[in-house]
Amino acid sequence: MIDAGALVLEPLVQRQAARMGRLLADYTQMDFGDATLVVLSELYPRAKLVTLDVRDFMIYRRIDGTPVPIIAPGHSQIPT
Repeated sequence: MIDAGALVLEPLVQRQAARMGRLLADYTQMDFGDATLVVLSELYPRAKLVTLDVRDFMIYRRIDGTPVPIIAPGHSQIPT
């Protein structure tokens, strides 16, 4: 999948360490995995995150203040 271009590995931690650190400081409930997903949503703003963690991702905000667009199976009326 990587060779075919269907999967992209993003060297996120090295390039976005400061942003991830800021997110982790701003949101006490956030873990490293959540921080990487928020940063990825900033890098790929048209993508939507599929998550069951609705409570936290309704709180998290991108660097521009907009919410992370999510798709939440089993939940209706989730704003994106």
